[in-house]
Amino acid sequence: MRRDDIKALYTALGRRGFTQTLAELLEGRDQSGKQTPKLDANDVSIRALWEGLVGPVEETLPGASGRGQILNYVDTAEAVDTSAFASATGVLIASKVIEGYQMDGMIGDELVTNMPSKLKQERMVGFTSLEGPEEVGEGMPYGESGFAEKFVTSEAFKKGRILEVSEEVVIFDQTGQILIRASRLGEMARQEREETILAGVVDVGAATANTRYKDVYRPAGVAETLYVASNNNLLATATPLVDWTDIDEAMRYHAENVKDDRAVSGEQRPIIWMPNTLLTSRRLAGTAARIVSATEVRSGTASTNDVTMVTNNPLRNIIGGNFRALSSPLLDYLAGVASSRYNDAQDWFLGDFKRQFMWQEIYPLQTLRAQANDEAMFRRDIVARFKVRYMGGVFAAD
Repeated sequence: MRRDDIKALYTALGRRGFTQTLAELLEGRDQSGKQTPKLDANDVSIRALWEGLVGPVEETLPGASGRGQILNYVDTAEAVDTSAFASATGVLIASKVIEGYQMDGMIGDELVTNMPSKLKQERMVGFTSLEGPEEVGEGMPYGESGFAEKFVTSEAFKKGRILEVSEEVVIFDQTGQILIRASRLGEMARQEREETILAGVVDVGAATANTRYKDVYRPAGVAETLYVASNNNLLATATPLVDWTDIDEAMRYHAENVKDDRAVSGEQRPIIWMPNTLLTSRRLAGTAARIVSATEVRSGTASTNDVTMVTNNPLRNIIGGNFRALSSPLLDYLAGVASSRYNDAQDWFLGDFKRQFMWQEIYPLQTLRAQANDEAMFRRDIVARFKVRYMGGVFAAD
């Protein structure tokens, strides 16, 4: 977009209309909602925006005029209205932040169920399992099914950074640099959220020296370690991930040990559980992919390479066709965090994670601009400042 085009559009639509139109062009929509050729943020110049919405740089930015008189700066500062520029630049930067935020390779959203919330701390209420039907003799009363209340609590945290546009960015038209920084900020926001989710799913916990890791399992509001023998969610013996029999071992362990929590009386029953995801570090990604995607399994004597049986992959019959393998290099990193409860990149996780883990979302990724009277604009020659933030947290439901 050229300066004269920006100026004409701004004159015709006003500040709000111009900002909305720019946002729609960057998103690839027109005012009727139809898809239109998308405007690339890199085709919009920061200096062209300034000159189209504020005025010539030499007349409106003291650093560009070459004049040093204080009087000239005071007169200019009182006359210039930069609100339209800040709004338009905010839309431009927000588009690059979102572009970076939508980076490939993220698996966090596939492990949690999004739970919109208005509270920093939520209380998710549940109940112990109801006692099932029992045989009733002729003329005899029916027994009452007992249960008890239980709950877990969540906690959300606010995280963000500030991105500034200085006079020099406008004068020297450093559009490319500021857009790259905006995109990188979006990427880092997504990676930080991804790390928060994965640290919660593998139960890194609050025992580490780094305070950004939190306990995500809080039954009755008290933080606890999630993966412990008493919760029956750890295999009884260390089991390296080698082939489909290791997954079968985990499912057998679950069938034999994990029962419901009937509150009053009656025999506890197994919990029906159909895991759909094998979660590993990047170190085990190849092994996991081979196990899940194998079309056939061969068995025999390893020492002589004798094949005695060729069968279809048993996982397809045991678990079903929707089973998948997910991995992330962040799990390799988290295994090395000091004092972490998850401390071995050879560990692997089997589950239906979306049923167990929730992402409490107070508000999603936002890009906010500072007010026109922001003190940084006078102290450090900043013409616009933007805050990128989100607020949320991960917790285990059970």
